[in-house]
Amino acid sequence: MLRCVLVTALAGVLVLAPCAPAADLPPHPTEKQLAVQAAMVNAREHLGAHRPTEAVVELEKEISNADGSTAFLSLLREAYQAELAQSEKNPVPDQKRTEQLQRRLAILNGKLRPAPASVGVAPIAAVPAPNLGPSLVPPSVTEEPAAPVPPAGSPPAPTAGAGAAAADAFKSRNYADADRLFAALGAARLSAEQKLAWAYCRVKLAADRVNAPDCPPATAAAAVQEVSEAIQLIPPGAELYKVAQQVLKAAQAKAGSAAAVVLVAASADVLETASFRVHHGGDRALGEAVAKAAEANRKATFERWSGPPGGSWNPKCDVVIHATADAYAAATGKPAALTGHASVSLTNGRPTARRIDLRADDPVLATNALPRELTHVVLADLFADRPPPKWALEGMAILAGAPAEIDRYTRTLDRCARDGELRTLAALFELKDFPADKITGFYCQSVSVTDYLIKLKGERHFKIFLNDAQRYGTPQALRRQYNIDGPQALEVAWKRASLTP
Repeated sequence: MLRCVLVTALAGVLVLAPCAPAADLPPHPTEKQLAVQAAMVNAREHLGAHRPTEAVVELEKEISNADGSTAFLSLLREAYQAELAQSEKNPVPDQKRTEQLQRRLAILNGKLRPAPASVGVAPIAAVPAPNLGPSLVPPSVTEEPAAPVPPAGSPPAPTAGAGAAAADAFKSRNYADADRLFAALGAARLSAEQKLAWAYCRVKLAADRVNAPDCPPATAAAAVQEVSEAIQLIPPGAELYKVAQQVLKAAQAKAGSAAAVVLVAASADVLETASFRVHHGGDRALGEAVAKAAEANRKATFERWSGPPGGSWNPKCDVVIHATADAYAAATGKPAALTGHASVSLTNGRPTARRIDLRADDPVLATNALPRELTHVVLADLFADRPPPKWALEGMAILAGAPAEIDRYTRTLDRCARDGELRTLAALFELKDFPADKITGFYCQSVSVTDYLIKLKGERHFKIFLNDAQRYGTPQALRRQYNIDGPQALEVAWKRASLTP
């Protein structure tokens, strides 16, 4: 029998712990020590590469296993100090993060006591989750009434294989994938146990977001809506129902007055939010997921490169989800191999139309194609008078995507260098449009150079550099913003940091 527990974290915040067999033994002390040592090794590598934020993340994950180790705490202190120093050099520092780092350093140095547990959320004892183990099976297609023939161009109907994939993802504790797969099936096709499993995924993921350090009110508000919908799938007498109610209260406490994403069904095939109009072709579950992700990513993208968005978009951005690669190619004239593209129409520097085309058969639509293309749309707002150069535009967009996709470009960079597909940075910076040759090298080099400059001083500083480059030219902008003596000096430093010797 599978059991899951809800445990209490520091500061009284709710954490829904991963599902584990009841018979599993607690981690052996040796395993804890190995995890701590691995985190310390990774953290030192991040610090050596001037990535203090990543070092802090690695170490904070193992605080509970470190048992007050002097070496561990000393390294954590070093990571906090390095991130603080990097933050303070940023011309537009994150004041909230700076204060958080200063507070944590004060606690480590014994000058400040940890804050008491939040009084708004009562601690919760370990609660057994419903038994969703061996009996979790995909729905039987033969027991379902015959479905009407879908109109041409609509997404394919879910199959028993999709149910099996959802069940497998759940049993493997891959709750994000399970959530997506259950949503694709739709509640009407799920058994009672599958609905409970789907609800568990949604409550678990929402609790993780609410528990994240400095969970913003907008994220908590989205969690409120997510848990509210999940509760509709849970029988009131189930233990998970009580847990979900407590997670809901915690999310509401953090959300405060922030508004959740409000979805309005403009028609059977269209959902609208404050800034988006999602054309989902009849797959409402996918449309809802994309709409929520679009609003969250829009806010995050503005904040990453500039600051909070100035308000909702008018006109709204149309997000058109095509059922298959062939349907995407037929409707847009783009190659079927693409997973999406964006277009923005400008009149006198003001957007008059925004549109993103995506593919429903893309398994990483929400985590890669959507944030990548949405970055293009946001940058049209941030650079309304004159777009940034293609290398920066593509680098910024790709870096918004999934880590696995970014790694693919990073891994290919060395091969491009060996095959002579890279340009000098002076030549790269002078490109006015996409090059006719060495296109793979162009993309890999653009991603790598953008990432290198961002790691020096942050995303917002990179945008300031691009603004300066438009005003003073790239060589002067490099001197002004990075104290680098032109493209040739940057090329030497970038190659040393990014290419394998």
